[in-house]
Formats: sequence, structure tokens, C-alpha cells
Amino acid sequence: MYSRAVLCAALALATFCCASGGAGAVPTDPAMAPAALLAGRGSSPQSPDSLFEPLLRDFMEGHGIGAAALAIMKDGRVVYELTMGWKDRERTIPLPSNVMMRIASLTKPITAAAIRKLADDRQLRLDDRIFDVAGDGTGLLRIPPFPVLVDPRIADITVRHLLAHRGGWDRDSVGDFALQHEIRIAEALSVPSPPGPRNTMRYVLGRRLQFDPGSRKAYSNLGYLVLGLVIEEVSGQDYMTYVRENILAPLGVPAGDVIQGRTFPADRDPREPWYDPAGLSSPNAFDPSGPRVPVSDGGWDHESTLSFAGLVASPRAILRFLAEYEASGDDLGTRRQGREGAGWWRYHTGRLDGFEAVAFQRGNGISFVVFLNRAIYDDSSYSDQIAIMIDLILRSREIKWPTGS
Repeated sequence: MYSRAVLCAALALATFCCASGGAGAVPTDPAMAPAALLAGRGSSPQSPDSLFEPLLRDFMEGHGIGAAALAIMKDGRVVYELTMGWKDRERTIPLPSNVMMRIASLTKPITAAAIRKLADDRQLRLDDRIFDVAGDGTGLLRIPPFPVLVDPRIADITVRHLLAHRGGWDRDSVGDFALQHEIRIAEALSVPSPPGPRNTMRYVLGRRLQFDPGSRKAYSNLGYLVLGLVIEEVSGQDYMTYVRENILAPLGVPAGDVIQGRTFPADRDPREPWYDPAGLSSPNAFDPSGPRVPVSDGGWDHESTLSFAGLVASPRAILRFLAEYEASGDDLGTRRQGREGAGWWRYHTGRLDGFEAVAFQRGNGISFVVFLNRAIYDDSSYSDQIAIMIDLILRSREIKWPTGS
């Protein structure tokens, strides 16, 4: 059994990036890990259940997490799956083995892969300008600013900038217009709330950028909202159709294993659990003057987050994606070469109120994903912490993986 103190001690060994994924310092010396995590190291191989069941159970109990899923892939084959907890808020229905959950920003690598596919097929170029602000066809999207264009630098934003979070928007300075200001944007435009992606961008294009496009990096949901619009404009298909046909289906991912997430519980897939916002409530983005709602059930328009945080997926589906595509870094969404080497690793997390997810891939053939139905906003997210624990075990223990399909 792994106590909360042990988990916190191991967490001190490494600091991961939160929400954006990408680079971070991973523990490199398993001998530094707490003894409770590495007891038995060097002994005979152990079953994955004996290692990961107590880890996940203790972690969930220590943090009040009601539902979780873990899946591990080795050399292109799913070798371990574990679901634990409850499907319903009342904790009466066990979590199904075929669970799906919201994956938040793990959506972004999939969007990036779709953009790179369009580039490979010469339907766009990564240096194409995004916005046709002059109305002369020099950009991919024609979205009239509201009330007027005030920052000419918007014309300089390219596809490449948005892939790398270098478009010029900094949510730490002005807030996250992709998620946090829907009611305000709707009121400003005199449209019903929520305003939807195009109206959101009309509003954003009427405001100044926070830095010159390409000059620095600032994690941006807005950039990936725009890339979703680009996919639809250039391909002539809706986002889900293009992604299914060109990214997921070639990987063997069933259509029902990656879907568009829904705002309200009544509209969700029966395989999804409830999402636990830990008591947080907010105005309803669809009925601002009505009663407050749990923030994860109407605090934002989840359908409008589709290309940057809106997908719902099974753990197996994300593992299949990780086997073929890079999950973070400057090459986010590119096809893996299969020659990365044992020291190579990539990782991406996702987090919104009520859920977290993490995807981790190494050049030694091991990838894993974890989904949680609760989130924390602290120096380290739940997904950061559990990823460190799992990675330590995978790198320091000899595990007897099942040999069947």
C-alpha cells in the first residue's frame, strides 16, 4: 500500500509541466524513489495487478477521486487495463471496464495530427496565414472582427505559430477567451449564450494580441480552437468526420471510442462516469440568468471546445494514437519514427474542472494513459503525480506482462 506521504515524497523527485504537456524533468535514478514504491526491485517479476491496483486505490482514496482508468501499452500491444471506482455520483454503479472519459487537452495532439495530415496532403502549408483580414484571400479563414480589427499583427499569425502556441495570445495576461468569458462575449455581440467558436473569434479578433506572433510561447486554447476551424474550412468536413477518417480509423480505433463530448449529463455516452467538480458551481453558460450548475455540467459550452479540449475517448484509443504520433513538444502530432531510443519520452496532460488525463510515451516501447474524474489546481496536478508514480514503477520493476491478446 502506498501512503499519501509516499506519493508526495516521490513527487518531489520531479517537476512536470501542467496542462500544456511537453518538456519536464523526469526522475532518472529509480534508486532515489521511496522504498514503498520500489520494494522488491530486482526480485522475481511481479504481476501488474500487484503493482498498480494498490497504487491507484491508495491514490484515489487519498485525494477523494471517485473514478479512474489506467491502460498500458508495450511494443504496440495493450498489456494492461485497470478501471476503478464508480460510474455514478452516488457511488452505486461500478465503473465499466470499457469506460470513456473526457480527455481535455489530450485532444490537442489529435488536432495537431489532423493539421499535419492536411499539410502532408498539400491542402495547406504550415506557413499559411490564418486570417484573411483584408478580404483578399490571403488567409485561410474569413472571420469579421468585432467591432473592428484593432491589431494588424493578427494578419501575421500562421498555422505553424498556432501548432506551437506562438500565435500571440497569452491567457495569463487577459484570461482564456476560449473557455472563461462565454457569457460576456455573447452579451457584447448581442447573441445568445454560449456564443460558439466563430463568434468567440469575432470578439477575440477585435482585441489586441499580447505579443508578436512567433516571438515567444504561451499555452493557448484559442490557438487550437482556431486550428479546429481551419480543419473544417480546408477539408470541407466537420472536425469529427475528418479526424475519424484520416487519423483514427487508419489506427484501427473504432468510431465509438473517440467522440465529441457533451455539456450536460443527459447527453453523454453511457460509458462515461460523472465528473466531480469538488463542489464548484457557476452560472449556466446556456442559461446565464437561471440557477447555478456544477461547473463541469454547464459552466462552459463543452461542444465548442471540440478541437482543443472537447473529446471523450477510451484509454485504448489514446494508446493507439500514442503508438503512432508524438504527444507533445515541437513535433506535436507528427508520426513517430520508431527510432527514438530508450531515453526519449513525451508526455501531455489535460485538465478542466471535474476531470484530468495524462498520456506518457517512451522510446522503449512503453506508453500509458490515466483518466481521472476529478481535478486539482495546485503546484502539481493529480495527473502529474500519478504519472510520476507509474513511470517510476515501469522503469524500476520487472513486470510479468500477460501474453494473450
